[in-house]
Amino acid sequence: MSDPIRLLVADAASGLFLERVRKSPAVAPFRIFAPETDAENALLSLAPEADAILCYKADLPGTVIRAATSLKFIQKHGFNCKNIDVAAATERGVPVATQPLMRNATVAEQASALMLACARKVILGHRAVVEATYREMGLEPIQTSQWNFQGNWARIEGVIELFGATAGVVGMGDIGMEIAKRCRAFGMEVYYYQRTPHPKEVEAAYEVRYLPLDELLVVSDYVVLVIPHTPESEGLIGAEQLARMKPSAILINVGRGGLVDEEDLIEALGSGSIAMAGLDVYRMEPLPASSPLRELPNVVLLPHTGAGSSRHWDVDIPASLGNIQRFFQGERPSGIVN
Repeated sequence: MSDPIRLLVADAASGLFLERVRKSPAVAPFRIFAPETDAENALLSLAPEADAILCYKADLPGTVIRAATSLKFIQKHGFNCKNIDVAAATERGVPVATQPLMRNATVAEQASALMLACARKVILGHRAVVEATYREMGLEPIQTSQWNFQGNWARIEGVIELFGATAGVVGMGDIGMEIAKRCRAFGMEVYYYQRTPHPKEVEAAYEVRYLPLDELLVVSDYVVLVIPHTPESEGLIGAEQLARMKPSAILINVGRGGLVDEEDLIEALGSGSIAMAGLDVYRMEPLPASSPLRELPNVVLLPHTGAGSSRHWDVDIPASLGNIQRFFQGERPSGIVN
């Protein structure tokens, strides 16, 4: 197209998303416009002008899609299309595309790192090597070769694999989907829980199965929390839920600290009710020096580094804008879901 692509950004109030879109170097081929509020009527009034719609967290109902008489393409900034009426777009013959985001992948990597650190007893192993505990064990270093070595000389017990284990992901949104992909790559079976199950085709695409929370807690070797902290999810995991988990189970929290009753978690870890916890988030941050979590041997604690650096915006927004541009240049866009 020689004229600018008229791009309606549906998100008027999703943080700084609109501002970041406007400032992106990839915005040159577009004429950006957006509603002043998140009200449906505000979107409806602008819809007829749009060649394409970019949607992050805002709702994009069928009424808006049908009113967008010039609409040719919808780009979801992320994976999860639950806020978009994909059926209405399909009726109109309008492709809906998704986009993997670095900001979601980096949190999923943090969850994977915590799972591996717990399974492989990384902290205990690191301390054993750094502190040279072999001296207290009556061992002497030897020259190693292919067949001559001292395997697990630190005698760390309980080193296990992710392969063949079961992950229960609480919150199968964009980040949860990225976590599920990584779990499947490790050869894990993946269940998930959230208020509304995904359609069967989405479950099939990510090779996941829905379970009610109580059932998920019972069957999972790793329970991974990634849902937002809301009044409904406050203290979601407490004494009752921890008691349902396997004694060998590991709790991973990369969501928010308020999802877990920390006193109950400390009790469960201390009593052996569950095996371990890997935490990147806490009710109080930084984790107070007085917290008993710091003294437990069966935890892996990180200082809320799951989001990585802020450079993901410099990657994610150009990726979504570039996918839209490819469509209007006659190239095949990625991530088409309909």
